[in-house]
Amino acid sequence: MADKNNLPESEETRGTKIQIMGTKPDNPEGGRIFVWTKMAWFERLEGESGDVAFTPIAESEKELQELITRDDPKAELDDIVGEVRKQVVEEFIEQLPSYMDSAEDSVEEADDDEEQEYDEHDL
Repeated sequence: MADKNNLPESEETRGTKIQIMGTKPDNPEGGRIFVWTKMAWFERLEGESGDVAFTPIAESEKELQELITRDDPKAELDDIVGEVRKQVVEEFIEQLPSYMDSAEDSVEEADDDEEQEYDEHDL
């Protein structure tokens, strides 16, 4: 793992590669910021009070690019580097357990639904 002060463009955190991309790399906070993990692409959303949330937005870079160009045909994705990247990685890592928990809950719910279907068929 890299030194916190010199984060690479893609790093592994808790076994998950994280990549930070944005629509305005020269002024990241003036554009849209996205985080890639093995789970999906997440968009960083900042509320008026400064609170930050990440919402799943796409399952592939192609799908993300389609969404971005639909909103702004001139927009292009580029790597976010420096202090903004470091800040976004730290914010995402702080919230990562809640995404992991919700993903596990989804799998468990799907398993429960399948068991229910089998039980109904056995009647």
